[in-house]
Amino acid sequence: KDVRSNEATTKYLLMGGASSSILVHGFSWLYGSSGGEIELQEIVNGLINTQMYNSPGISIALIFITVGIGFKLSPAPSHQWTPDVYEGVRFVR
Repeated sequence: KDVRSNEATTKYLLMGGASSSILVHGFSWLYGSSGGEIELQEIVNGLINTQMYNSPGISIALIFITVGIGFKLSPAPSHQWTPDVYEGVRFVR
């Protein structure tokens, strides 16, 4: 087995798991702050009608969701792990 391949796999699993957990944590904050609504349109209507968008819970939820998506997409501040993963990947034939 290739050592770089093992390192790339480990980094991908750790960073993917961490970013997924941050994203789900943000969604749970949004769910809790919205009063248990599931549909996105109902959440938006509830936030606009009750002016709950100024609450710290919504701000925390949006920060977690943005950071989680940011690590998944790997833009500039959260891209340090991406080159190592894609250089060390082993293609299956």
